Amino acid sequence: MGLARREKTPDGVGFLVSGQPWTWRGTLTWPLYGKFLNEGENVVRSVLRNRRDVGANTVCCAGMLSWGSPFTPAHPQYWSGLRSFVELAEQELLRVCFVVFCDTRSIMPDLATQRAHWERFYVTLGDKTNATLVLTNQPGHPSQAIDVMAFAPPPSVAGFPPLLAARHNPLEDQRPITPAWAFSAFCGKRNDPNWFMEAGGLSMWTVVNDLQGTHGVTVFFEPPPCGRQAQWTDPGKWRQLARSLCFKGTAGGNFYSDQDARAEMYAGVTHACALEYLGNIPNQ
Repeated sequence: MGLARREKTPDGVGFLVSGQPWTWRGTLTWPLYGKFLNEGENVVRSVLRNRRDVGANTVCCAGMLSWGSPFTPAHPQYWSGLRSFVELAEQELLRVCFVVFCDTRSIMPDLATQRAHWERFYVTLGDKTNATLVLTNQPGHPSQAIDVMAFAPPPSVAGFPPLLAARHNPLEDQRPITPAWAFSAFCGKRNDPNWFMEAGGLSMWTVVNDLQGTHGVTVFFEPPPCGRQAQWTDPGKWRQLARSLCFKGTAGGNFYSDQDARAEMYAGVTHACALEYLGNIPNQ
């Protein structure tokens, strides 16, 4: 028996698994699929177990990347590895969210090639109950060359329900593009230590509920990276940030750190911060 498929609540502002409310407790470990391709299953299994042990139920990673553990679809095991990687995560009782397009300006700038890649990606994983997709990371970033409006969300594949997908992980502190796909993602303002108190940044309440909000299920997808600045190495701050994700429509969030940026094992203060954050995200 695999992990049951996630669905949206009837009112569209939450997730369900087997009919029960489900909260997203993720890690944003960008190079993890590249590490799987470049270093193998055993290395990645250890990282997956490390993430599960701090309370994660989802691991998010890039579908292509020019840094960390770089990889592109030209890797000879890229397509066969996708299913193996998702199945490995399922063995560790984890779900996977792929951000399919990253660093497209250097890796895949052509729209026709991008469209073909998107279709092959969701078809390859269309039957995987533990897979979720985000089309692209931060359109408008200098590393990106992609038109998010030129793509459609995944359809049903071979009779399976469509994979849940978000249109994009926005630039920092920018509102998600609406209308949303199955869910929306939000990227917090990194340089403001008081972000979660609305001192110069959007709050998740605003992102979801105000007149320009998503009015649908939304994940705090990219918080400030633990380890990048001193104020984000305080476990108590991460606890406080997690508890702020309590508004209707906020379905959880990801932890992110410099150790995630290298797909390393959590250790030291990062491990402590991840435990506090993932353990204190309110149940939906």
